Amino acid sequence: MEKDRACQKIEDRFRKLVSKDRDVHIAHLLVHSGNKDIHLKLAHGDKGVYAHPDQPQFTASVGKMFTSTIIAMLEEEGVLGYDDPVTDFLDEDIARSLHVRDGVDRSKDIKLRHLLNHTSGLNDYFDEGTSIKDMDVSIITEDPDRFWTPQELIELTKATTDPKFAPGGGFSYSSTGYQLLGLVIEELTSMPYHDALSKFIFRPLDMRSSYLIQRSEPMTRSEHPVAGVYLGDIDIIDYRTLSEEYAAGGIMSSAEDMLRFIRAFAHMELIDAESYAKMQDWARFGLGLDYGYGLMRFKKTPLLMPFEFIGHAGATGTFMIHNFETDTSMVGGLHQHCKHGKALRMAFMSQMIINKVR
Repeated sequence: MEKDRACQKIEDRFRKLVSKDRDVHIAHLLVHSGNKDIHLKLAHGDKGVYAHPDQPQFTASVGKMFTSTIIAMLEEEGVLGYDDPVTDFLDEDIARSLHVRDGVDRSKDIKLRHLLNHTSGLNDYFDEGTSIKDMDVSIITEDPDRFWTPQELIELTKATTDPKFAPGGGFSYSSTGYQLLGLVIEELTSMPYHDALSKFIFRPLDMRSSYLIQRSEPMTRSEHPVAGVYLGDIDIIDYRTLSEEYAAGGIMSSAEDMLRFIRAFAHMELIDAESYAKMQDWARFGLGLDYGYGLMRFKKTPLLMPFEFIGHAGATGTFMIHNFETDTSMVGGLHQHCKHGKALRMAFMSQMIINKVR
């Protein structure tokens, strides 16, 4: 298949998928393949919603990969180790009774690596239950003007939920763990988390459109309005309560900025190969999906998935992934709660088309 035909096919399927889904108001897709010389950037708005390929987007849990990358950079500097207890870096009030289960306090048994690959046992302040569909989003919707601090969310988790297992005893996705990692970064860098993002990632990669929602501003303000993010038909992008994302997924960014990050990560420009190997401390997330240190691995699966991606995805249908075989990176989002599965299928379908380019 010729390159131009492949790009047109990807675009046609992207627009068809978005147009057929009545829940999706706005969508983005950027496909870049170094080996195939492809750079395709798309946006689609429905129901009168403005959409542009270069507008800032809420990336949701994709931001966890930024948090874990900063932790990896600090580990390279020797200021922390993955087996360090998280309590070594926390204020006494936050560390107290962090992990109490069946009357046993295992707070000091939580290592940084447990938080990074969701094996700490700590519950999630969204109390997700068994799937993303079970997320309790009342934190966002009940009082849209409330500003959440990570300390408040950690205390909420301690007060309202019990740990699911002892540290290292299983896998359970927990944004609470990434709130703690944000505080670790602040302690070790002596700066707010959003400033650490700027120092370690945004400025070195010239990510001029990127910032932490409700906490900072981009280096250059976009000429395009930010893309909405939806719970049903309600656009929550201006809710102060999105401050709850913090180090668990609060990054606003353009597609081009996110592309800079994932390609710099994949080409070992941010961390070295040894650090990347350490981040591949995989825990089983689900069928064909493993989780390392802020890193998802979508594995090759016979008959279902003929290629492998690394990267991250978010509950609002966002993704930032890379395929090493074709040096292909993809960034995108459907920006609607619980559309993660459909968004990833869109990305995988695009990779299948790219693989046919000669």
